[in-house]
Amino acid sequence: MYYFVNEYIYPLNSGIEFAEFKRLSLFKQMNVPAKLVTRMFNPQLHRFIADLPINDESIINMFDFFQDAVNLTPKKALIADAKINPEYEVSPDSTVSKSYKGDRLVNRIIFMAGTYGQLDTVEYFDRYQNLTKAEVWDWRGFKSCTKYYDINKHLIHEEYFNTQGSPVLEFGYSNVDSSPENITFIQLTSRDGYKRYFENIDELFTYFLQQLDQSSREPNTFIADRPLSTYAPALALSNETRKFIYLPMLQTDSKYSLVDGALDEIYTQAFKTENLAKLTGVIVATEQQKLDIERRVKGQVAVYALPAATIEDQLPKIDGARKNQIIFAGRLGNGKGITRLVDVFKIIHNHETGLVLKICGYGNVKDDAKKAVEKAGLKDVVKFEGYLKPTELISEYFSSKLFVTTTEQDVEPLAMTEAAACGLPLCAFDVAYGPAEIINDGKNGILVSDGHNQELADRIVKLIRNPTLLQNMSDDARKDVTRFMNSNVSQMWKEQIVNR
Repeated sequence: MYYFVNEYIYPLNSGIEFAEFKRLSLFKQMNVPAKLVTRMFNPQLHRFIADLPINDESIINMFDFFQDAVNLTPKKALIADAKINPEYEVSPDSTVSKSYKGDRLVNRIIFMAGTYGQLDTVEYFDRYQNLTKAEVWDWRGFKSCTKYYDINKHLIHEEYFNTQGSPVLEFGYSNVDSSPENITFIQLTSRDGYKRYFENIDELFTYFLQQLDQSSREPNTFIADRPLSTYAPALALSNETRKFIYLPMLQTDSKYSLVDGALDEIYTQAFKTENLAKLTGVIVATEQQKLDIERRVKGQVAVYALPAATIEDQLPKIDGARKNQIIFAGRLGNGKGITRLVDVFKIIHNHETGLVLKICGYGNVKDDAKKAVEKAGLKDVVKFEGYLKPTELISEYFSSKLFVTTTEQDVEPLAMTEAAACGLPLCAFDVAYGPAEIINDGKNGILVSDGHNQELADRIVKLIRNPTLLQNMSDDARKDVTRFMNSNVSQMWKEQIVNR
């Protein structure tokens, strides 16, 4: 079994999660069993999986594992399941019902958003109307957790239950907040009835991975995908287990010193000599990053370049006419160059006033980008579309003339291959590492030196004004991106990892 180890999955995900989704699809096509492993508690995890390109059988969560709730058949928990005292008066509501003993509030019964009466949380209040505890229900219909609070509403204790209602996990907290660093103890009641204690969630996660590893007689392979939370637990697995770390970001703090520069702090522990010796290998997404890592580790560990930006073997059928718009899709985060994308588009707009820029994605710099748009006087021609589902994003690709990004780095350019598969020429700065791996300048897109805003804008204007060249680049984008198809990338995985 292959396990792709992460911390969480949310309704809105980052490149790490989408790279894992693509890898799961790749392994399914290879008929190699694989699962995505997550650490964080999320009682609605199995609700929003339905909107993601994965299914319940392809994921195993740490809390599900200890709660005996893996591959659980769902049912709906309703207010009757909360066992509210029938002597209390219930004030019904579609979102939050309340129960009273006389005129004193006893419970708030909170229902899951977007459902008709499905239990989410039942809160309990003392005689002074202080919140004392909250029962949290899993989307699949069982009471999953009870949280206990002090008089100041600080979370101080949690109990997690199996599907039969027996407590299997307990967390204690200091009275500051419920962040991982304020956990004072964790107690696990194992299936054998023994109690095990852990000082923090990292220890518990390490034990969970060890249990996963021991649950199969066949050899297992773990690929740790999120540096800060998954590398150390994976490194703690037995010497007989194959262990890889995947690098989702640049290895150094400086994009101009990728070989000899100081390691980014998220990688320092894993790259210590004693930890490299525990690894089967390091996986990166591009050939150039592989070369740079090899020069750094000097043979201490094998390094593999395996594209993360894979696509399905069947290219999307081009549907509909292109509109007078260009598009960016990705996380609106630090280092993604969203404000300088606005700067570049301002130059383009001076020549092509009717052209629209669609920005698709979410992130913490969205507000700054909107301010930049307003300051540049581009509110009517720059549209923020937010997070789009895959089918919605493909529709936007088909409506656009080209894909443009001004990111400062991109080691796994997932959106670029997806856009190219839809026939969009790709326009970017030559930054580490992805753009140069995908863009053949002048053939399937435009690649200019980092920070040359004027040159990028001028070349985009010339391209848009040349329909023949634009069509040729579109055709080349569709032809070239086939090297990232699952059938091609799967051969790389088989030769370098799976069949070894």
